[in-house]
Amino acid sequence: MIKFNAYRVARTLTTAALLTAGWLWPISIAASKQTYPSPEIKLSADKISNGRVLLLQVDAAGLSSPITNMQVDFNKTSYRFYPHPMQGNGSFFALVGVPYRTRPGAQKLIFKYSDLTGNQSRQLSFNVVMGEYRTDVLKVDSRRVDPNKKDRNRANREHQEVKHIYASASPARLWEGPFVLPVENDISSSFGNRRVFNGKLKSYHNGLDFRSPVGTPVRATNSGIVRVAKNLFYSGNAVIIDHGTEIFSIYAHLSKLKVKAGQRISKGQLLGLTGATGRVSGPHLHWGIKIKGIAVSPLQFVETLNDLLQR
Repeated sequence: MIKFNAYRVARTLTTAALLTAGWLWPISIAASKQTYPSPEIKLSADKISNGRVLLLQVDAAGLSSPITNMQVDFNKTSYRFYPHPMQGNGSFFALVGVPYRTRPGAQKLIFKYSDLTGNQSRQLSFNVVMGEYRTDVLKVDSRRVDPNKKDRNRANREHQEVKHIYASASPARLWEGPFVLPVENDISSSFGNRRVFNGKLKSYHNGLDFRSPVGTPVRATNSGIVRVAKNLFYSGNAVIIDHGTEIFSIYAHLSKLKVKAGQRISKGQLLGLTGATGRVSGPHLHWGIKIKGIAVSPLQFVETLNDLLQR
């Protein structure tokens, strides 16, 4: 025999009747999820040519939730944010290299960060337009155009070595103040030009060439640490400087090297003398800028960085 508790039965029936009549509402015990304001983020441009750099600035000052783990993803590459060099706590910047071979059209960045509620993300849109690049027709040593097996193996080893260096940038900001040009000579070939060597289209120009007589002093565009100072198959005697914050500068075809790998250098310090080593058609300085291994227009980079320092 089943025994019923009359009081409990009566209370259950009464509650059910009140709910049916609309006098009582079910009470949810689940707490609502708290949300926090998102940081303000600005792009330096909503339209940009391939082979250029985008500047992102984040203002998280005054937010009630601390912002951490900030990064921006583009073209399968993640870029870190760093404290703004001119503003106080809560302001950050990141540089994104738009690869030369990026197709024109609508593109998107994914901005990611964490706050007290967890991981967050936002999509930022911009457009890529094809840069107005020309073609350079050059006559060089045939060995640098059609290398033999030994030279190809050497060039591949050097490529992997340099690629590893670009992937291992110093997390600290090593540069101070505006970036400057390494020489004061005229530009003989611009960034982005197609390079036809001995009648063969081989590459695009991933830097600037300055028409410089042999022996012209070459100076560091900003402070940093020398990561490479040696002869490379295509670049000749070359120096690569790690400026921190994923920025590298490259100086190629030198006749003499005046620094060593691992050396800490200051802006304007002598790195070497111009020459005609490596794959060249004559004496000049090749100067390049890379953001996490992505080559970008050096002049546009300098303008963008110096604009950051005005804010």
